[in-house]
Amino acid sequence: MRWFCETVFDAASDRISVVKPQCGFFERLGPGGMEVMASSIARAKSQGSLALIDCKRGDFSRTMTGYASAMLGEDSGFGGDAMTVTAYLGLDALQPVFDRAVHCGAAVFVVVRSSNTDGHSLQKASHGDGRTVAETLADSITAINARSGKTVGHVGAVIGATIDPADNTILDRLPPSLVLAPGVGAQGAEIADVKAKFGSAIQRTIPSVSRAILKHGPSVAGLKEAIDRYRDQAWAAVCSTP
Repeated sequence: MRWFCETVFDAASDRISVVKPQCGFFERLGPGGMEVMASSIARAKSQGSLALIDCKRGDFSRTMTGYASAMLGEDSGFGGDAMTVTAYLGLDALQPVFDRAVHCGAAVFVVVRSSNTDGHSLQKASHGDGRTVAETLADSITAINARSGKTVGHVGAVIGATIDPADNTILDRLPPSLVLAPGVGAQGAEIADVKAKFGSAIQRTIPSVSRAILKHGPSVAGLKEAIDRYRDQAWAAVCSTP
């Protein structure tokens, strides 16, 4: 695992703005794996990248305090600049993570409309007021960010790049929020899809590409070529959007 990560960062140096380590692949190796994740995050940050830890934690508030202290901030165990969370136990239960993000200048991304089709039946289920679960979460995130008084708040949303065009109105509910858009590459979406579906929201969107790049390893040259291709596509999409 250490060699794998070092190879990726050899290729990624000075090429990417954000790295997104998938916590589960490190956790399965026990304490040694978590140490590799910590050292990989430290290396990414030394190369000028931000670290978004994809751990999708979701528990009641006291436990979330521990997760927030572990993942976010320079004084945390892993030094992350952002983390992903889930809200099945209620968005209010995530408040300690939001507070930690404000305290240390980090971000939190709440899964709202995932690229994983297994979650769609739940995310598209309707409340009594006619809104879907995803829409309710989006509205709540917007309310939290509005209270911060910032142009873009600390709480972002995970919106899959694979969403149906009919569902992209959910982005209209998130005007002051960053958006993490997984699903580019191996899950079938392309950068062009993100631009077409997300519209002007692409200016505050982080498209995520993982397996479509990593499959070009272990060749550092192959990884660099894949990174450059997706980076250039993303940059062109942002620059050509009003």
